[in-house]
Amino acid sequence: MESLERQVQVLEKNMALAHITNPLISEGSVGWHIEHCLMVMITIISALKKSDPSTYHWMFNARRAWVFLTQRVPRGRVKAPSFVQPQGEINLDEIRAKIAKVYQSLEEANALPPNTHFRHFIFGVLDLKDSLYFLRIHTHHHLKIIQDLIDDNFKTRN
Repeated sequence: MESLERQVQVLEKNMALAHITNPLISEGSVGWHIEHCLMVMITIISALKKSDPSTYHWMFNARRAWVFLTQRVPRGRVKAPSFVQPQGEINLDEIRAKIAKVYQSLEEANALPPNTHFRHFIFGVLDLKDSLYFLRIHTHHHLKIIQDLIDDNFKTRN
């Protein structure tokens, strides 16, 4: 699986195809998936920066263990919280601004203490290392959906 920085580069590269949709593959367009990934990264890294490392306590979570082991998020099983769901029309200028913020946030995350953490609504409390790993798995999941949308679009046009 690629690094987060490389994944963001791939998201950025796919911005030109933001308009592509196919409701048989996903309710969201390529642009929706790009913006969603960026919103998730910004939100999680912001939560990590605000956390108190002294309060971190690891607990086993079977769902987290399975997703981390398989490096896969099942499609269509979970709806993202509303605060990380893009609303309205996709605006490429806003996406560019979010990409810049993500790059800055990733640099800041690399300087955080290991016990910074955030609470995921399904996987429980994730420390810095697990949070960044989750972001890689999550973004990879959406990159696969984006690729399916793009591939199907070009297949049906030819």
